[in-house]
Amino acid sequence: MGQSLDPKLAFFYGQFVQAAYTMFRRDPSQLRPEPQPGDIPDGWELGAWIHMSDFILNLKDPEFYGIVCRKIDSPDTRIIAIRGTEGAIEWIDDAAALPTPFRQVPDTGRVASGFDKIYSSLKVVKRRLAEDRAMEQAAPGIAAAPETFDGSFAEQLDQLANSRELARGRRRTVAEARPPRPMVVTGHSLGSALATLFVMENASKKKFDITTSCTFASPRVGTLEFARAFDLLPIVSWRIVNTLDVVPKLPPHIPVVLEYDHVDTAYPFKSSDFAKNNLVCWHAMETYLHWLDTSYALRAECKP
Repeated sequence: MGQSLDPKLAFFYGQFVQAAYTMFRRDPSQLRPEPQPGDIPDGWELGAWIHMSDFILNLKDPEFYGIVCRKIDSPDTRIIAIRGTEGAIEWIDDAAALPTPFRQVPDTGRVASGFDKIYSSLKVVKRRLAEDRAMEQAAPGIAAAPETFDGSFAEQLDQLANSRELARGRRRTVAEARPPRPMVVTGHSLGSALATLFVMENASKKKFDITTSCTFASPRVGTLEFARAFDLLPIVSWRIVNTLDVVPKLPPHIPVVLEYDHVDTAYPFKSSDFAKNNLVCWHAMETYLHWLDTSYALRAECKP
């Protein structure tokens, strides 16, 4: 799967996941939280929010789950970051492990049904930026660009990208090829599973040029067939895993019955070398970031 782990780059990508957590924890009721200074790395800006709906017990209310950021001096360059589980309902979602064909790309093998259902609920919500306001002022009679989009997650992101390109004056015919769209996809815990599914959908639909998948504490997403199909993709894939963490051991691998397997490439560490031993500390995003850069603080309750 290409380049070996670069701790500095992986830490940089992980900061976007941590930004999604930070924005969520300030007020979990906010669907469109605005980043505060220091949340998102310098040189990048928030372009859209990612919402998710839980499916257990017919709970359909959306919840803020991730961010779409773009490089300010190269606006077609993006990082998508999806946070992990925070509540009991989401853990129940995680546990729905009956294998099912991935509905976006059925011929790639089966995935955990919970992940498939959650992935299908993802919604992209556009954030108004300076270019949108300028376009509205230049043509006041034209309706504002839509804030939400239709279709699968990859298709919604494609519509978001199209709207950004149009706002910058880039118009193309249906026959014209899309411009290059470099992208990195990153996530933690359940967010890692969703990120992995997006990489696979994009490989089929080719909406973006994904260069790197960097996941933290990822569970097993799909069966052996799915994992091997993912491993053949021409991207850099870093799957960072604390060997003490419980989540990467789920869903279980049971030969013949539940043949779940991890995607490549694993980069393991053991947090007992520097953090307290408990379920929270093993799994916390802060633990993963501290392993990559020891100057990054652990959670207060995880400091030895």
